[in-house]
Amino acid sequence: MKKGNILSQYAGLSKSAYVIFISRLITNMGAFIWPLLTLILSRKMGYNPSEIALLSLGIGLLFLPATIIGGKLADKFNRKKIIIVFDTISIIFFMSCSFLKPGNLMLVFFVIAGLFANMEGPAYEALTADATKPQEREKVYSLTYLGHNLGYIVGAAVGGLLFENYLSLAFILDGLTTMSSTILIIIFVKVINNADFNESDKNEYEDNADNQSTFKILIERKSVLIQIMVSMLGVFIYNQWTFALPLYMEEIFVENGAKYFGLLSSFNGAIVIIFTPILTRLFHRIIEMRKILIGILLYSISYMIIINAHTYWIFYIMMFFFTIGEIINTLGSSPYISRRIPSSHRGRINSIRYIGASIGSVAGQYLIGSIIEHYSFSLAFITLGFVGIIVSVIVYVNLKIDKRIFPNLYKIAGDANLEAEY
Repeated sequence: MKKGNILSQYAGLSKSAYVIFISRLITNMGAFIWPLLTLILSRKMGYNPSEIALLSLGIGLLFLPATIIGGKLADKFNRKKIIIVFDTISIIFFMSCSFLKPGNLMLVFFVIAGLFANMEGPAYEALTADATKPQEREKVYSLTYLGHNLGYIVGAAVGGLLFENYLSLAFILDGLTTMSSTILIIIFVKVINNADFNESDKNEYEDNADNQSTFKILIERKSVLIQIMVSMLGVFIYNQWTFALPLYMEEIFVENGAKYFGLLSSFNGAIVIIFTPILTRLFHRIIEMRKILIGILLYSISYMIIINAHTYWIFYIMMFFFTIGEIINTLGSSPYISRRIPSSHRGRINSIRYIGASIGSVAGQYLIGSIIEHYSFSLAFITLGFVGIIVSVIVYVNLKIDKRIFPNLYKIAGDANLEAEY
């Protein structure tokens, strides 16, 4: 790898890609509240753990139909306008929380704000694809992933400082940063029509298909449907690092468990920042589904490492493999669907993907939580490893299906050797 290639690979992208990166960075720098939600519910509002779990489930179920509606609206109306409207409503309710004492009314306002922010998600995801070229998507998603994590590191730290005595200020700053990022998108992000691309940039699979239903498209492009199910199972495994892992560390290290997990989370963020550009460069010739396969396998390996582990440094080895898997999986899964569905259906299909991810997250917490409660952490981690292996096999089989349905993407993906490999 030549000197300078790591950062220079992000040069020459669509101007909108850099705006989306800055927008994501600003939004997450001000994301003070969501990471603190559990603490707000427990310490500020007095809910016990079982009530918090029930509330989280209820909010998650409420968000599911909102995501479907958001996806349909994103495909029917101008996506930038959808983002403006939903963000404005979200910001109003969010900043209103700063004038309320912690309690049920604040929770209602907070949920309404989150509801509209959630409805905006499919439009935002679709706009990212609309404003960038098919061949640059991996680098675009890599860059926005960096922005997300850079902002989150700052936001989580500042949020922790504001939580105790300045919670109202946290709501205001959170709303202002969201407003700033929305203004950037309104002014600077420009949609590129697929018909306006040069022949070398054009992707026939993204052409509008207004006369077809979402169901028909998913049946015809069944590898996409299979991949949505893979994404659901991937989230089932992935989200255990914020559920089963901290519980395990708390059991092993008792009063130091929360502190050690916090340090481990910071390590996760550092690895993302350092290795995302490196892995983007190293894996740029590998097709998306193979990246997903590698990422899922690394998830499985990471959980196997900590079976019966009682030494703190082993968790850093586990987190290193896990985070590398997270990065590689993100580089594959983020651009995968955008290149394989018509631009006219991006909102709806992304909403289905979000719903699948939500189901995977809830199912994972329920099933793994039950295994931990009735059996052991070791069995829980073995289960995660086993599910990861099954998912990897599904991805491997789906890769062959995908190549038959989207042959031209495999020609675009790399050189002649890559095409022969698949």
